[in-house]
Amino acid sequence: MRMRRLKWVILGLVLVAVSVLPQMGALAEEPPVKLLINPNPSPDFKAEIWVDRGQGSTYYPGDPISVYYRANRASYVYVLDILASGQLRWLVRDTWVQANRTYTLSGTVEPPSGTEYLIVFASTQKLPLSDLEESAQSGRVYIQGQANIVIGNIQAKIQIVPQKAWVSGYTYFYVGGSYPPIPPEPTPVPQPVPQPPVQQYGAVHVSSYPSGARVFFDGVEKGKTPVLLQRVPLGSHEVTLILSGYYTFTRKLEVKHEQTYYVSTSLRRIE
Repeated sequence: MRMRRLKWVILGLVLVAVSVLPQMGALAEEPPVKLLINPNPSPDFKAEIWVDRGQGSTYYPGDPISVYYRANRASYVYVLDILASGQLRWLVRDTWVQANRTYTLSGTVEPPSGTEYLIVFASTQKLPLSDLEESAQSGRVYIQGQANIVIGNIQAKIQIVPQKAWVSGYTYFYVGGSYPPIPPEPTPVPQPVPQPPVQQYGAVHVSSYPSGARVFFDGVEKGKTPVLLQRVPLGSHEVTLILSGYYTFTRKLEVKHEQTYYVSTSLRRIE
């Protein structure tokens, strides 16, 4: 598959050389990016580049993307963009950057699908890379020549510079053809509507001797003995009888079933 350029908006100073190396599918081999990696750099001179989702991650057309890069020495940096079509362009050339400062390239991913490689060059002296012939197409300037040939030319030019004076690195990401289809929402299964439990009641018949005592059921006066209390909810209850000249009578009652319960007592006279 072929892959087009990635539009970049450069935020801050540009530190890194970024190359977009798309896959050319079965028609051509991928450009030899590793030819541009310094095989024997100074061990204390490093340049790094990475994307916000991590190396090898997948983006889709329209996704925003950020590329981060830095070098641990003040140096000149170059950003090379290699497209799936075989076109190449500089994003940054001969830019002096500060040591250990992270810079950002921000852009939007565009179709078609493929692989993009980002290469960074950092050098303590200018690299002889600016004289590659360029041409304008569709409002953008590209390096003339096929990808493999241009990469070979770049390799030949940077070999002139002492290996200890420059360093390079790369990363890559994938561009998908389109977002995977969103699976349909599962059909909700109707849930049975919970039914409130059926309230059960019992009845309580309250009597006393002598009769005529005031009856309080759970603290609420219900009449005088004898009295039949209906629709009494199942559970614990309290019956209290009050009659002038007699001691107050109180009893706990447990209504457990739908039946009639009896509370009967002889009240004690106050001497």
